[in-house]
Amino acid sequence: MQIIGEWYSFEIPEHLEKLLGVRKRRNCTDIYLLQEDSCSGLLVSLKCLKHRPARLDDYTEFLGRLTGKNGDGRYLYAIYGKEGSVSEDNEDLYWRLRDKFCLVFDSIGPSEGKKWITS
Repeated sequence: MQIIGEWYSFEIPEHLEKLLGVRKRRNCTDIYLLQEDSCSGLLVSLKCLKHRPARLDDYTEFLGRLTGKNGDGRYLYAIYGKEGSVSEDNEDLYWRLRDKFCLVFDSIGPSEGKKWITS
């Protein structure tokens, strides 16, 4: 399943499609565990921000910086679900899926007309 946003796109591997759901909001894409109810199960949020956050916590990872044709840029962050974001029944599955997120993160790339800033 390919997810295409304004600034970035990524692929959810076929073998994970039946386990993961995706909710897109303005500057954010939430990836969650389908076995949970609609209010829980957050595995990670990908946030595309105009400015760097003042402080990062242990749940936030900087993924890269993107730029558009007219020079505007965004910072891409992964914000992982905190303890208790899934039920005890799904806790083991949650951690196994988190360990496989490198497959999703490896597929992240800029959307059409955007590019990574490497320096």
